[in-house]
Amino acid sequence: MRLKDREIASSQSLVLDLPPSCIEFCPAHPDHFVVGTYNLQKEDPTAAESGEISDGEGNYETVKKPQSRDGSLVVFRLAENTDEISHVQTHSYSSALLDLHFNPHRDKHEVLATVSSTGTLSLFRLSPRRLTSAPLVELANHKPLGNDDGVLFLSCAWHPSLSHILAITTSDYQVHILRVDDSWRAHRTSSSAVITHTLEAWTVAFSPFLANPQNTSNDITSMSSYGFTIYSGGDDSKLLLTTCFYHQQEDTSIEDESDMISVPYPIITAKGHTAGVTAILPLSMTLSDGSGVVATGSYDDCLRMYSIHPQADGVMARPPKLLAEENLGGGVWRLKLIKLETPRRGSTDLSGSWSALILASCMHAGSRLLEISGDYGEFCQINVLGRFEEHKSMNYGSDFQPGTERNERPLRCVSTSFYDRLLCLWRF
Repeated sequence: MRLKDREIASSQSLVLDLPPSCIEFCPAHPDHFVVGTYNLQKEDPTAAESGEISDGEGNYETVKKPQSRDGSLVVFRLAENTDEISHVQTHSYSSALLDLHFNPHRDKHEVLATVSSTGTLSLFRLSPRRLTSAPLVELANHKPLGNDDGVLFLSCAWHPSLSHILAITTSDYQVHILRVDDSWRAHRTSSSAVITHTLEAWTVAFSPFLANPQNTSNDITSMSSYGFTIYSGGDDSKLLLTTCFYHQQEDTSIEDESDMISVPYPIITAKGHTAGVTAILPLSMTLSDGSGVVATGSYDDCLRMYSIHPQADGVMARPPKLLAEENLGGGVWRLKLIKLETPRRGSTDLSGSWSALILASCMHAGSRLLEISGDYGEFCQINVLGRFEEHKSMNYGSDFQPGTERNERPLRCVSTSFYDRLLCLWRF
């Protein structure tokens, strides 16, 4: 039985060359993980900090030079039976990395998506068995929303059921859905953002469920339509959600994809956050009333659990309801599901209980291991099982090694902190 609120010590640590912003283990190769870094370049003190732009009529405007950022993707190997962390490869990047995620689908587990400070989406493949010394290979590099280097891509998320669908959020408050084709080109699926905040859109997530697919046909091409919920969090302290319909065209040679995603229903706001919403984690389960369970993290230091009904013909059975909240001592920047325990597949008995083990990256407070549990009504509770607090600056990224979540093995986690550039391995 695991002890409650245990203080955890590291078994290994190292200092990186650049500040780490994100991290993820590769599901196809659980002994490898990738760290993204974000470096704000120091300006030359002898260089001018601003310049003048002329309007052509003898008038000049002083314009401050934009800050320069760069970064890298760093591949490490964590041996299965030891605590040895080996550096494998560093891929330098011309802009800073803000988020990265491997594709959750089994046949694409090696594919990594990254987003950057210059509005770039890059796709990589990690193949350590074929390419031992340099396993991370770039597949494509895109600016799918245009060439404005002033817009940062802040986060990304693969759809859990549609392997070619990817969402991104931007510093100009928008949430977009992209389609990645077989040549690794990214295409917009709608002519405008699916959700727009009033401040930076920090994070995005998809519901793990698809609405009932409906097959339709017309005189031009056969299509399938899927409905799903998309959630986003912004610096405006709002958790926003809506239902999107993805109209999949079987004829992939069609160039115009601007109407592949439609958003026919209103945007819904889940209330309760008192600062920016920075993490969203929908769970693959439904309560007895048909609502889903969604965890959120915020700059206000709190983890919150909501029950949220799907939109049926644009109408919810009731507004999103706050089930539980817990102050974790620091801004909750990222949430990672370690495991979810529910009644066996196919069981219709909803009188029992469920539990979720979650790893939280809590900025200046370090990492937290959380157990969320509840019944299939409205009871839900949050317990802190353990805390890792050796980081001396912002913990933006943490992950666990796949396979170690099984009960017979100690859970192995790697967490990072930004300004001190620290990477730590610890067990629970």
